[in-house]
Amino acid sequence: MVGRHHLPEDLLVDVLLRLPVESLLRFKCVCKHWYALITSPSFVEKHYHHKHNHARLFICNLTISDKSKSIAFSLLPDRIIPGVSPEQKTVHQLQGVSDFTSVAGPVDGLFLVEKTAFFDEDDVHLALWNPATREFWPLPPVSFERQPFKDHDNQFALGFDPLTRDYKVLWVQVFWDDWGLGVSPNCFVSVYSLRNNSWKNLRPEFPYCCSLHEPIGATYLNGVYYWLSGRLDNIFRICSFDMGSEQFGEMQGPDIPKAQWGKLMLHGDSLALLVGDPGKPMTSIYDVWEMNQERSSWTKVVTVQPLIGAHWPRGVWEDDKMIFEITETSQLVLYDPRTRQVTDLGFQLDLTMGRSWVFNYKESLVPIKRGNDSKGKDIIDHFFNILQTTSEPGGGCCCLNSIK
Repeated sequence: MVGRHHLPEDLLVDVLLRLPVESLLRFKCVCKHWYALITSPSFVEKHYHHKHNHARLFICNLTISDKSKSIAFSLLPDRIIPGVSPEQKTVHQLQGVSDFTSVAGPVDGLFLVEKTAFFDEDDVHLALWNPATREFWPLPPVSFERQPFKDHDNQFALGFDPLTRDYKVLWVQVFWDDWGLGVSPNCFVSVYSLRNNSWKNLRPEFPYCCSLHEPIGATYLNGVYYWLSGRLDNIFRICSFDMGSEQFGEMQGPDIPKAQWGKLMLHGDSLALLVGDPGKPMTSIYDVWEMNQERSSWTKVVTVQPLIGAHWPRGVWEDDKMIFEITETSQLVLYDPRTRQVTDLGFQLDLTMGRSWVFNYKESLVPIKRGNDSKGKDIIDHFFNILQTTSEPGGGCCCLNSIK
């Protein structure tokens, strides 16, 4: 009888790195050695950056009817054939919720989910979510004091502190009374640490206290999160937050006309600015400006003139293709500027009351729960207020559908 032969360690690692997260979650149960290997921080990082872990489009589609919301999270294949609507894999689906607000990210495969109470816009709750491992972690409440201002706005950012290897969430609240009359708003900031599972209020020097414009996707890069910043002097600059030092910064954007419309985003592994002409709403010629971090300089790298109807840009994929919402047909399409090919991604959008989010996503083994705490798994359905439930055979209720 021939004895069992064990694979050399380096060959075992090479094989496991090529597998999807779903398979690795099962193989953790093979033996203690495999469990220790697959859950080790070095393996988790290598697997995320491995060439076989391809980036894919991750779509969140929100539709609204009769004060309830339906949310579908869908994953598209890593290769999309031009002109052919790709197959959609439904990752999660929530039916009949009232308090879903938004989803942001991803950073290392993690998303930040937000809900707001239907009758109280100040009752905001956040959670971290890893769709690949199905771990879900509600964040504790933050201790912002109520402020005597007429209006306020929330901005959130998810990032990673490479020094302490800690995932952090930044919450910026901007309050104002009569901003349009030249009165500067007031800013309050709190940062959450996943390692400590707690919030810490910051008192940053905000000499440029401003509006932070929502980017396209997560504009986190090398330990720093970035926003396009609109100041009272109508000069757009780049505002940044260092996840390690927990300090804000500011730098100059590219030298472009102030009248142009812009959205900050990532272009490959670089910070970029998508710029359009507001004089031609939703039918613009777009320029993509990319930042060189070493020289703190900007270079125009791509110009796109989509030959499509009225639309809204939603993102860039594979560095040169753009995703648009078509306003007349409520379609989400992929546009290739080299071939001018338009590919319908197969989503029927609710552009009247709903919303969609488009992300560049890679599967990740990054854990959210701490130690042996079981709180971090499969409780996304308990996080949202379910208005309508679908009865399952046997008397149960299904609030969340997961399709593997």
